[in-house]
Amino acid sequence: MAPVLKVTIDTNVWISGFAVPGGPPGEIVSYVLLKRFRLILSKPILQELERNLVLKFAVKPRAAGRIIYRIAEVSDMYEPSGQLKISSLSCADNLVLETACAGKAGFLVTGDKQLLELKHFRYTRIIEPAHFVRIMRG
Repeated sequence: MAPVLKVTIDTNVWISGFAVPGGPPGEIVSYVLLKRFRLILSKPILQELERNLVLKFAVKPRAAGRIIYRIAEVSDMYEPSGQLKISSLSCADNLVLETACAGKAGFLVTGDKQLLELKHFRYTRIIEPAHFVRIMRG
């Protein structure tokens, strides 16, 4: 049996996937719904996503809650301790990276420049959505 691919998806990828379903982030959202990999997330990531859906995209709170619930259903949830502190990263970015590490994610998919500059952290590769889609397509 092949090893299970574990992936953390940053909030910016989710938002882009919902806004532009035809691009690489949208394809990644489809992979999530098809359970093509194990999704590694945390409550802080889902809270940030819900907040952005409501405040920046005018999604009604109830609808945003249903989206978050559906994503949580197909996720392995981890709680970052808040102990990871890389000085070049924001608090939110540190939490995303810590979530990926806690779940032993092989990939962290993000559009965040500061995270992408790291390229990898421990056993997690940090890559852009288009790169991840190429990997998934084989």
